[in-house]
Amino acid sequence: MLNRKCLHFGQKYQDKNKGFTLIEVLIAIAIFASLSLAAYQILQGVLRSGEISRAHDERLIEIQRGMLLIERDFVQMIARASRTSGSEEGDTEVISVGKNVLDSDSEGIEFNRLGWTNPLNLLPRSNVVRVGYRVKENQLQRLYYLYPDIVAGETAEQQVILNDVESLTFRFWNNGWVTQWTSNEKIPAGIEITILSKHYGELRRVFTLPTSEVSD
Repeated sequence: MLNRKCLHFGQKYQDKNKGFTLIEVLIAIAIFASLSLAAYQILQGVLRSGEISRAHDERLIEIQRGMLLIERDFVQMIARASRTSGSEEGDTEVISVGKNVLDSDSEGIEFNRLGWTNPLNLLPRSNVVRVGYRVKENQLQRLYYLYPDIVAGETAEQQVILNDVESLTFRFWNNGWVTQWTSNEKIPAGIEITILSKHYGELRRVFTLPTSEVSD
């Protein structure tokens, strides 16, 4: 009787210490794989969101920096006639604007502005600088020359202001908005700049310009 009880106890002990069955192992693997896939997808989503947010922030900083530079140029515009990059010898313009100005893929503009820093007048130039804006290869580019009167063969310094730009247009305030400025005596009272961006659509800025006329 004792031996039979011992045998029965041993059998129950062996049953309790059996390993997992194949089905149980497969189920555990399937659950672990599902959890791992879900965790991977969540991680990928977080990484993608971080990249999108970072790219958005970089473009926003680019626009803010570009608009600040544009504003500094335009609000210091001065009515000083000078030779432009595309003018004939002796021809001068206060503002050169329109299609293909500065070889732009859209509209371009070229003008003089004040405020170019020259500490203690150490550099052999004035505080007037000739600047221009154009669209080239989907970039809004700023060009500037060392001297207001452009000489033959002079190459402009170039800065990329914005990327992925599709077009650039201008309007001028002269008791109403006009799309062309032909006066060589004065600058307009205001200017509207419209930039068509691939990422942000239409960007429009309006600047009030200082009263300035060409002196005798």
